Amino acid sequence: MSKTISEHAFELVNKAKTISKKFNVKIKDARSKNLLKTSREQMQCHLKVIELITFLNYLFLWKLLRKGSKRRGILILGLCESGKTQLFSQLCYGKDVVSVTSIKESSAEFVNGKKSLTVYDLPGHERIRYAAFEKVKNLAKAIIFVVDSATIQKDLRDVAEFLYTVLCDGAIQSGCPQVLIVCNKQDLTLAKAASLVQKTLEKEMNLLRTTQASQLQSVGDGSNNNVFLGSRGKDFDFSQLPLKVSFVEASTATTNGEPMLQAVTNWVKSVA
Repeated sequence: MSKTISEHAFELVNKAKTISKKFNVKIKDARSKNLLKTSREQMQCHLKVIELITFLNYLFLWKLLRKGSKRRGILILGLCESGKTQLFSQLCYGKDVVSVTSIKESSAEFVNGKKSLTVYDLPGHERIRYAAFEKVKNLAKAIIFVVDSATIQKDLRDVAEFLYTVLCDGAIQSGCPQVLIVCNKQDLTLAKAASLVQKTLEKEMNLLRTTQASQLQSVGDGSNNNVFLGSRGKDFDFSQLPLKVSFVEASTATTNGEPMLQAVTNWVKSVA
């Protein structure tokens, strides 16, 4: 935004003063009392309109800036042992950490030049992950959903249900954050390629949509959510969503001393 709120308001006030001066000149030149009265009434009317416009502009810009400042978070989601915490540590600290099951979210800053985002690593355990998501979902400018590419077939139902519920949440539907699905653990022999992970998830989420469309519950609060994910009458795919979903392959394990996270890092920089 090129002007601050105060600059914008100051400019409108100056315009009001200019109009006031013009009317004062007209009043001085007026020869008729009726014309003088009319000019004063017009001036007062114009000034009131300008004051109202100034206030409304101030209020609009304040709300706009407040809304923009709220959504400065990147949420890292996924099941337990998907590699979320290693990814979080590599992104924010540039090093590995000893991963333990967490019962609450962790947060740190991701700095890219003069820009920064707060990255949240949320617990993956099924008993607490929805409550953790509920606490920070309104901060989401972007979401990173981490999938274990080596165990995707075994965990498919759980992964798809978690992702489906997140994408159907009202805050996510209204905020439309960008979503990156990280197909992690590509260093393992059994790891599935990102294209296969995407097709597998789309097929499973299509089944979920059929069975849950009329009774899906929103995250955490237990109320009914009538969001229909994707296009009606068509098999589900991520391109049907109002928010942008991307897939990348990655590995938080070190290969020749470095993890395979360049695609993830580049994506985070692009949304900062």
